[in-house]
Amino acid sequence: MNILRNGWLLAIVVCIGSFKAVVAQEATHRFSLEQALEYASEHGYTNISSNYDVEAAQRKIWETVASGLPQVDFSGRYNHSMDLTQSLLPVEFFPEENWPDGVQSGDKIPVAFGTAYDASYTLGVTQMIFDGSYFVGVQATRVFVELTEQTRRKTEIELRSKVAQSYFLVLSAQENKVAFEELLQNNEAILRETKAMHETGFVEALDVSQMELLVNDTRQRMKEAERNETVALAVLKYALGMKGEEQLELSDSLSHLSRRMLGSGLPQPVLDQEKHVDYQLAAVNEESRKLMLRNEQVQYLPKISAFYNYQKMGYADEWNVFGEEWYKAQFVGVQVSIPIFSSGMRHAKVQQQKLNWLKSQNEKERTMHELDNHFYTAMADMKNSHEQYLYSIQNRELALDILEKTRTKFSHGVSTSSEFTQQQGQYIQAQLSYVQSAVNLMNAHISLLKASGDL
Repeated sequence: MNILRNGWLLAIVVCIGSFKAVVAQEATHRFSLEQALEYASEHGYTNISSNYDVEAAQRKIWETVASGLPQVDFSGRYNHSMDLTQSLLPVEFFPEENWPDGVQSGDKIPVAFGTAYDASYTLGVTQMIFDGSYFVGVQATRVFVELTEQTRRKTEIELRSKVAQSYFLVLSAQENKVAFEELLQNNEAILRETKAMHETGFVEALDVSQMELLVNDTRQRMKEAERNETVALAVLKYALGMKGEEQLELSDSLSHLSRRMLGSGLPQPVLDQEKHVDYQLAAVNEESRKLMLRNEQVQYLPKISAFYNYQKMGYADEWNVFGEEWYKAQFVGVQVSIPIFSSGMRHAKVQQQKLNWLKSQNEKERTMHELDNHFYTAMADMKNSHEQYLYSIQNRELALDILEKTRTKFSHGVSTSSEFTQQQGQYIQAQLSYVQSAVNLMNAHISLLKASGDL
């Protein structure tokens, strides 16, 4: 029995372990830069909110269209009059034998009209016949949907730019961490050699202390790079719309992205202003302002609507009014509202909207010039970043070569620990400059794509 029970326990533990492994594997994402951008477009928080905005705008179209279709309303009422309303009537309205005591000719007596209980229900139908604002509103809702679509597109572009920049920050932290890990291993090996040489009297204690200081500094830099990677990953996961428990791995590297981007030379995108999202937003804004102007202009036109009401009423002195006879009333009609004089208020509103329309035209023109300026600036930044990137590669290779030669000389007792420390500091600076220049190059490329409308 104990063997059987232990066998079951072992099987349960194995199943739980396998389940956890499967869950962990499913919760791990490995993304290239393009995959990260696509994932963010689908799962990013801002993108999801923008999609809801577009869907709500599409629902707005039918709301506006439906306001011009027949509207049917029903209402009901049940009343109990605890004290009926009284009116004063001349006493001569009643036979003299029914006059209250003390009442004389010419006096007025209070009389209550109605019943203690009454109920009614009404069915009403209205139909708009003509309203200039309605027809302008239908056009405006379609423009509003287009504006929401362009805003969603703008939001997605900003999100993709943020995701790309966060992706590059993670890669830079990983690149620095790997470089410092390798440097730490080399320094620890040299420290062990230096201690052995000190024990045999070939180097001074100062050299050992200098190497220990160098190892500690490298270890601290490596830990700092690890913390930077953790923070950058958290920022990237948030931009992607990932949950906190999900794991993320990046399949690209800075060198791979740089080589792929520069494989056929510097990118040479072409700016098409009319296809750029900023221009399209400005154009839609101009169209919406034009419709607002038209809406104020149609306020001079009359508004016509038709209506039909059907009503039934019942009265009783007891609470059960439904057992009594009910009386109906119905009527149909047309309502016309004609604006005649508003002391110049409508004219002032038209002039305001006309100025806003002219302002939107000026904004569209300004947007066109801004797009040109941003594009040429992004092209210049791309060239500068490319040159700096090439220089940083050469500088890092030179600094590494100098460091390796200095390390060899130090191992043979030809160079001092101070000289080795100086050369390592130079290499570290070259490594950091290389990583930063690679990140700047990637960001410049993203800015160029964004400026040309290709992101």
